Amino acid sequence: MISKAEQEYRRKIIEYGIASCELEGCIISDEYRRLSERYIKGEITLEELGNQVRKNL
Repeated sequence: MISKAEQEYRRKIIEYGIASCELEGCIISDEYRRLSERYIKGEITLEELGNQVRKNL
């Protein structure tokens, strides 16, 4: 389990990344959003998030 402060930090960086991509015209999938939420909550690591994203490409 990770702290609330770490969860807030992770949410901030994920939301920033999503917003940046959307400004470029990217469409963020629901699957990526679900995976990101799991990362924010500490259920998966950043490496696991990246592996899942690459697997789904």
